[in-house]
Amino acid sequence: MASHLQHMMRLSRSFLVLGLIVSFWPGETVATPAASAEDRTDKSPGVLERIGNTAIKVGNKIEQGFTKAGRKLKEKKVGEKIERKLKKAADKTAQGFKKAGEKIDRKLND
Repeated sequence: MASHLQHMMRLSRSFLVLGLIVSFWPGETVATPAASAEDRTDKSPGVLERIGNTAIKVGNKIEQGFTKAGRKLKEKKVGEKIERKLKKAADKTAQGFKKAGEKIDRKLND
């Protein structure tokens, strides 16, 4: 379960970084006036560096959130509770099938 959470954290961080980079990628758009190539070259490293730092900070916050959630799941023994509920549901289903089978047998034997 912990490896699944770690995998989800990595995926969410990757998508976040990719989304931030793509959304702030320097280039011409309708909303911004066209800048010369020299202007963009001078500003790009600073902008990309700030975006990268922000993405790292946000990724760390997401990771902390997943870590806290994982810790709470362990503390509350959610896995064990789910396992008990699934076993109970399976037992009830088995009992239902058994009763249905007995009814069918009675109908066929009558």
